[in-house]
Amino acid sequence: MAMYPIDLPISDAPLERGISPGSAPTDSYQLFLALYHRGELSLSDYRRRLGFSAYHWAILVWDLKNDRWHAYDVTDGASPDPVLRRDLNPDFQWTYRVKTNIHPDSCDSLLIRMAIGEVHDGIGPETIKILLQSVQLPIKGACPPQNCVNWIRAVLHKLRFHGYAPDLHDIEMTIDRALAYADLRMADPDNSAYLVDYLGNEMSFRTNMS
Repeated sequence: MAMYPIDLPISDAPLERGISPGSAPTDSYQLFLALYHRGELSLSDYRRRLGFSAYHWAILVWDLKNDRWHAYDVTDGASPDPVLRRDLNPDFQWTYRVKTNIHPDSCDSLLIRMAIGEVHDGIGPETIKILLQSVQLPIKGACPPQNCVNWIRAVLHKLRFHGYAPDLHDIEMTIDRALAYADLRMADPDNSAYLVDYLGNEMSFRTNMS
């Protein structure tokens, strides 16, 4: 299925890094492209019909020093308010969502994490949050339809533009490769990689607790 990117400018100036030359090294954060299964929508006929959108796509930021994870994505799902006891998104509009201190290893729907970049020198989860918030949301009712994959594509372009994912020379190939690994995980979860780099090489975690 052909997917169409959201048309948005990427000529905005890079965000201030906040660290002057000669400053001591700061904490590092690794960026990941993450794919999650959507239940039966990720299987058989649904998978073939939905294409890329058979999976949910997100960006994860890993704090290497403290081994903490942050997630950034868009959703058009319900948003129940436990206090008011009502849905805050009754029209199912696309909204930007940020989750802090998540636990990917305990998330059964998470299929793969693909490392796409690393940031430091004052760039951290808050900077990424603001940057991704500036990416245009999918448009409800657009033709052709827009979804979280359109948003992810625009995000990858923006991360590359700002120098946070400089090695993503071919973003379409990166997306295709992530999709292929998600399919492998669905077909044979016990014998397929769940952590890869942007070239598809299997990785292992190394947490810097110093």
